[in-house]
Amino acid sequence: MSKLTLADMNMLLYRCDAEEREDGGGCYNIPSWLPLNYGGLQGLMSVMAEIRPKNYLGHPLCENLRQGDWLMNYVSERLLAKGGALGEVSYISFVQNGSSLVKQLALGSVQMCGVGHRWALPTISPHLKDVPHHLSDVTNQVEQCCVALAAGLLLLTGRHLEARNIILAFAGTLHHGLIPSLLGQGSSMRYNCRDAVWWWLQSIQEYCTLVPNGVSILKCPVRRMYPTDVSGPQPTGAWDQPLYDVIQEALQSHMQGIRFRETDAGPQLDSNMSDEGFNIEVGVDQTTGFTYGGNRFNCGTWMNKMGESEKAHNKGIPATPRDGSAVEIVGLCKSTVHWIVKLHNDGHFPYAAVNIPSEGQTYSVSYVEWDFKIQENFEKKFYISHDPQDPEEKQPALVHKRGIYKDSLGASSPWCDYQLRPNFLIAMMVAPELFTVEKAWEALGVAEKKLMGPLGMKTLDPDDMVYCGVYDNNLDDDNFNRAKGFNYHQGPEWLWPVGYFLRAKLYFATKMGKRTYDETVNLVKNIVSRHAVHLERSPWKGLPELTNENGQHCPFSCECQASAMATILEVLYDL
Repeated sequence: MSKLTLADMNMLLYRCDAEEREDGGGCYNIPSWLPLNYGGLQGLMSVMAEIRPKNYLGHPLCENLRQGDWLMNYVSERLLAKGGALGEVSYISFVQNGSSLVKQLALGSVQMCGVGHRWALPTISPHLKDVPHHLSDVTNQVEQCCVALAAGLLLLTGRHLEARNIILAFAGTLHHGLIPSLLGQGSSMRYNCRDAVWWWLQSIQEYCTLVPNGVSILKCPVRRMYPTDVSGPQPTGAWDQPLYDVIQEALQSHMQGIRFRETDAGPQLDSNMSDEGFNIEVGVDQTTGFTYGGNRFNCGTWMNKMGESEKAHNKGIPATPRDGSAVEIVGLCKSTVHWIVKLHNDGHFPYAAVNIPSEGQTYSVSYVEWDFKIQENFEKKFYISHDPQDPEEKQPALVHKRGIYKDSLGASSPWCDYQLRPNFLIAMMVAPELFTVEKAWEALGVAEKKLMGPLGMKTLDPDDMVYCGVYDNNLDDDNFNRAKGFNYHQGPEWLWPVGYFLRAKLYFATKMGKRTYDETVNLVKNIVSRHAVHLERSPWKGLPELTNENGQHCPFSCECQASAMATILEVLYDL
C-alpha cells in the first residue's frame, strides 16, 4: 500500500462506470439487482454498509457471493490489469490529524483526481522537473500522464506537484486572454466563458500562499498552445515562456479589450446557441476598473444554462446571461490585482502596469491604480443602500431588497442586476477589503435567511418571480422558466457556494467581537455537520452538485462534485 500514489488510489477505490468503460471494462453488475456505483472497492463498501447493520444475508450481493467467485475474480483481475503502483501516499498534517469529516473530504481528492485519455490535460513543458510519464498502450510512446481535476481539493491535501501541473497545463491554453471552458481533447477548445481565467488566477495566488516557496511557480515554463491570438492551436508546440508572462498577457488583454468570434461558430459547435451568442466581448471599464463582458445571447459565468426547449420558446436564450460586470468576477479581479501589487513590490513579478494602445500611442495603467479604482467604486456601485434617495442608485424602481449587493452591474436586462444570488459571497471571501464590515454582515444575514438550504444555497431569491427550486432536465412543457432544465441556476440549491458563505461569515465575525464570533463558529459547525451526515450515508461517498428546494434529492444532479467537497474542506481549514 505504501507504494500507491493517490492517482493509483483513484483506481483502487473509485472510478464510475463511464471511466471503467474507457478502459474496456465496466462496474460489476449484480444480476437481478444493480451495478455497483464504482469499479473500485468503494462500490463494494457502500453496499456492505447497507448489509452490515441488519446482517442482511439475503441481500442480492450476498446471494451473488454464495453462487460463485465472479465478484472476487472481478476485483482481482481488475487490479491485475492496472499494473504496478509507484510513489508515496502522503497528506499534510491538516488531513492526518483532522476529523473524520476532514478525512472523508480529503478522500475526494483521490476520488476526483485520476489519469484518463479523453480528458487528459494539455502537454506541459518538458523542461519541468517531476512530470509523470507512462508508456502509452495506444501509441507505444512515452507520454505525460498528469492527473486531471475539474476543481480544487489538491492544495489543502498536500498534493502540490499535481496542483502545479494542472495550473501550468491550463496556462498553456490561454488564448485571447481567456482560459477555455471546455478542453475538447486539445483540438476543439471553447473560449466562451469570462470567469475561468479569474478562477485560474485565484488558484495561482492560493498556490503561492499555501505551498512552501510557492512563488517559484511564477518562473515555471509554460508551453503555449496559442503563441499569438491569430495562430492556430499547436498541441506539440515548442514555445515556452515563464508563467508570469502568461499572467501579464491575460491581464493586459482584458485591459485592452477582448473581441472575437468563436472558432467554428454555428450549430455544429453548439446546437442551442443563437448566432449572436458566438460573439465574445470582454473588457475593463476605465472609470471603475470593473471587468465586464458578454451579451444577452450567451452566458459566460458558472451560471451557464442555455435554453433548449422549442416547445417553451426558450431555445437559444440563456437563463442567466449575467452580462455586464458580474459581482464575483469583479471580486476575483480585485483579488488578483491587489496580489500582483504586492508580488511586484516583493520582487516576484516583473510588471508594474498594463499597457494600452490608443490612437497610435501607448499609455500605461499601473496595478496600483487599477486596484484603487475598484476599491473606490465597488460599494458605491454594487451596494443597495437603505436610503431610497441614494444618488448612486440609477434604477430605484427595480430595487426590491435593500442592504444587499447586486449580482451584476450594467446587464442588458437591468432587473437582473438587482436579483439576490449567492455570487457576492465569492467576492466577499476573495476580496474582503471591498466590503464595509457592517454592510457585509447585514448582507450575510439576508443570504442566510433567504438562500441557505439544508445542504446548499438557493441560486436565486425565492421571492423572485422566476424562482423555481426543482430542477428537472427531462421536463419539456410550455413553461418558459423551467422547460428542459431552464431553471438550473434559478433556485436549486448548489453546494459549493456554501463554502464561500461560511468562510465569509467566519471572516467578518472576527470583526464583530468575540460573542458574535463564537456564535458564528457554532452556526458553521451545525451547518457542516449536515454535510458530514450526508457523506456518511452517501453510497457515492461524496457531496452532490445540488439539491432541489429544501434539500430534496435531485436525480439530475451529479452525486459527487469536486467543488462542493473542496469548498467545505476549505471551511474546515479556516476553522
